[in-house]
Amino acid sequence: MKLSGAESEQTKERERQSIIHQINPHFVFNTLATIRIITRVNSDLAYDMIYDFSKYLRAVIQSLTNPENITFKEEMDYVISYTNLQRIRFGDNIGINIDIRETDFMIPPMALQPLLENAIIHGLKKGKLKGRVSIRSYQNTEEYIVQVEDDGAGFDVKKYNGIPEEGSLKESGLQRVRNRLEQMLGGKLEVKSTIGKGTVVTLHIPRLSEDK
Repeated sequence: MKLSGAESEQTKERERQSIIHQINPHFVFNTLATIRIITRVNSDLAYDMIYDFSKYLRAVIQSLTNPENITFKEEMDYVISYTNLQRIRFGDNIGINIDIRETDFMIPPMALQPLLENAIIHGLKKGKLKGRVSIRSYQNTEEYIVQVEDDGAGFDVKKYNGIPEEGSLKESGLQRVRNRLEQMLGGKLEVKSTIGKGTVVTLHIPRLSEDK
């Protein structure tokens, strides 16, 4: 069913608000503080950080201007910049594996950032302060699969499947991505987590969704 002009604008506005809620000001401030320090000791690294940070900000602005689905390749361009900044902030404590086999499909903009943030901040940092995050994509006969996995603290999945705790960034971030994925692509988000062992978040995107 085709949406009217007013309904379409309301949908876009809901998407903008969802994206705004996903932007973590602490990440922005901490990144700027890190760049400020690094400019004094390593100008080449500071140059690279400014480049990656500008790509992150560009993705945010573009998503707010046009919050419609983008290609997974475009999403990964921004995700690489985001992970580069996090690796510099946390150093050797965090390893990031990227295994991307499929990029030619659509995804809501900035859908992976909350998942990566959960994996790094709420998974690894809250657990043993050291670990690994994996990002992968592939396809089967019916759908495209995107996974973000960490070997960090894990959490109680029942809390995610139920009503999110007030103020809980982990649950609210996952719920927002799940809602956007369902509404924009007819996809679904699956969470598996074991306390003390880690979390796997899987996005299931129907292969015909790019024609919608």
